[in-house]
Amino acid sequence: MTSHDQTDFATSNASYVSAQSKMALLPNYYKWTYAALRPYLRGKVVELAAGAGYGIESYIDQVSEVVAVDHDAELLKSLQSRHPGVKTLSVDLAGDWNELPSDADAMVMMDVIEHFEDDQAFLKKVFAKLKPGGYALIKVPAQQTLYSEIDVASGHYRRYEVEAIQDLAKSTGFEAKVIRHINVIGALAYKRKRKQQTNFSKTFKSGQLKLINTAIPILALIDNLMPGPGLSLIAVLRRPT
Repeated sequence: MTSHDQTDFATSNASYVSAQSKMALLPNYYKWTYAALRPYLRGKVVELAAGAGYGIESYIDQVSEVVAVDHDAELLKSLQSRHPGVKTLSVDLAGDWNELPSDADAMVMMDVIEHFEDDQAFLKKVFAKLKPGGYALIKVPAQQTLYSEIDVASGHYRRYEVEAIQDLAKSTGFEAKVIRHINVIGALAYKRKRKQQTNFSKTFKSGQLKLINTAIPILALIDNLMPGPGLSLIAVLRRPT
């Protein structure tokens, strides 16, 4: 897994923050992408790079505690205004993670680890913060052959193949329980837009995103009927007891 040259952190971070307003138009997308993870979300959940917390809404009803972690104070403020019961932590995930609890039943990372050059070191820190038997729940961009200007603008070091996730899990002490592709149609759309130098969600107009949100059940059905290489990979990794 080799990386292309990244944009600087300030540029990719600005893209991440501004993309959150676009993602607010896709509540059905969050329900869909988190659906495979729901069986493993229980007890105390820590979500890394939680952003404005749109994904938390899909599982907050079934867990006892949520700790939302992000580096952007405004996003955390927005999150807490909608979910007052969620604890928020402003943490630099490139640091030592001393602020994070060490007793999580699950840690959620939706489009996170591809932003770190040393993803193995990142997952080792996740391993250390989980209870034995706890789960690392991950979504990453799939298919390294799709790596493009969009990935560079988004601050991605790589895209992933199933074998790469398997190897990453093994090297960090995890057991890989689930690894599967998601969003076959999204991968086709990505190929058409790959030369655009911006975050993928920002290549769509607001009206288009609303239509996509309405079409999410159809996209999910297509994934079930015609499974194939998708835009993303969903992975469930377990820390052994």
